[in-house]
Amino acid sequence: MSHRINKINMGAMRSTAAVAQYSRHDQLTLAERASLNKVKTLAHGKSLLDIGVGGGRTVTALREVSDDYLGIDNSPEMLAACRQRYPGVRFAHADARQLSDIADGSIFLVMFSCNGIGMVSHDDRLKILAEIYRVLQSGGVFLFSTHNQNCPDHTAGFQFPEFEFSKNPARLAVRSARFLRSTLLRVRNRHRFAQHDIRTPEFSMINDVCHDYGVMLYYISLHNQRRQIEALGFKANAAAYDSSGDVIVNDSVESSIAFIARK
Repeated sequence: MSHRINKINMGAMRSTAAVAQYSRHDQLTLAERASLNKVKTLAHGKSLLDIGVGGGRTVTALREVSDDYLGIDNSPEMLAACRQRYPGVRFAHADARQLSDIADGSIFLVMFSCNGIGMVSHDDRLKILAEIYRVLQSGGVFLFSTHNQNCPDHTAGFQFPEFEFSKNPARLAVRSARFLRSTLLRVRNRHRFAQHDIRTPEFSMINDVCHDYGVMLYYISLHNQRRQIEALGFKANAAAYDSSGDVIVNDSVESSIAFIARK
């Protein structure tokens, strides 16, 4: 199962369309900004590891915290885009499941943004979390986000692409063609990948609507995510943030939750 999920998701993340999509932005989400603001004074000038750097959206914000920065990704195409956008910045091709080039206790702040840790199987996710715990210094911090198993997206049926009508015939024709192409791609991908869905009380791995159903994504509840990282040694009751950047007090039904995990 791990190999199959990796093949599906890597295919999506190495595509020209995905690289272009993830290379357009350089702003953090409100949840990411809130969690980074909470720890940036502690992390100032210290070693930072940006896992799943993608097209480089998080580079500017993290390098404002420290110049001791390393961005890694498992997609050579994403790294090429990063190097083009940020010449002179340290990037490396690496698999987060085995950070063999990074020494124990050498990193103060690790960030894995954009629900990136959800693009691997359950067993591989635990390997990544264990590796992050290993490379973190005592008192170090791990910022990450994950899809929420308690959100409506988790049980949603097939979703058609959004379509905006236009009175302009030429514009309408272009939008109609895009809608049809995206719909056909979604139907094809659902037929190919939905058979790999896994849904358990602990977590789910589902064929998600992202990238026209071209990916398999991991969903977990707030409570179970805390239990998962605590079992690996992280401190209890990791702070959690919603999409508005507000602290989650009890639980959430939002699609994504950002966490601050401390070693």
